[in-house]
Amino acid sequence: MAIEPSAPKPSKAELIQAAALQEFLKTGYMGTSLDRIAKVAQVSKPTLYSHFKDKASLFEAVVQHQLQGLQQDINVLPLDLDRHNDPQVLLTTILNGLLDRMLTNTDHHHDVIRLMLGESGRFPGLAQGMVRSIHKPVIERLSHLLATHPAISCPNPHLTASTLLGSLIYYTMTQHMLQSASILPLDRESYVKNLVSLIF
Repeated sequence: MAIEPSAPKPSKAELIQAAALQEFLKTGYMGTSLDRIAKVAQVSKPTLYSHFKDKASLFEAVVQHQLQGLQQDINVLPLDLDRHNDPQVLLTTILNGLLDRMLTNTDHHHDVIRLMLGESGRFPGLAQGMVRSIHKPVIERLSHLLATHPAISCPNPHLTASTLLGSLIYYTMTQHMLQSASILPLDRESYVKNLVSLIF
């Protein structure tokens, strides 16, 4: 019977980032100390400083790592599909695919986004990076579809794509991230159907 190779041992930097993520999510940026992170990661302070020069650089590395994972997930979503499909069915499928990913809190993505938004005044580059690496590519791909699909007539594809993505973000924020579905209930199926009806 073949023995499966064991998973590679995490590097010191990976251990530090994992501990930092845990602590930043628990106590926020200001409430987290490098002493505590080193203790949780079970590394010495000199080891921590050999990988990250200060708390700010560690925070940036943690958030960027999480955003890279989210970007990879978004990039593999099928935003073109079969152009011979009914355009309303096509767009409905695409929007539901995007929404499925947005609503999945894999690897604490929602928690990290909350944390990043809360610290966007101190780290504006991180928030801008999310828009640049995640929002903008999705808008560009949606815009291209709206502009080139033979059965879709869209006077302003870029603006329409921005509106569609913004609406999905709003749904995710109110119904899940802000835990306000009981205050402002939105039926998902009806919500997506209404978005599609704005185009057709």
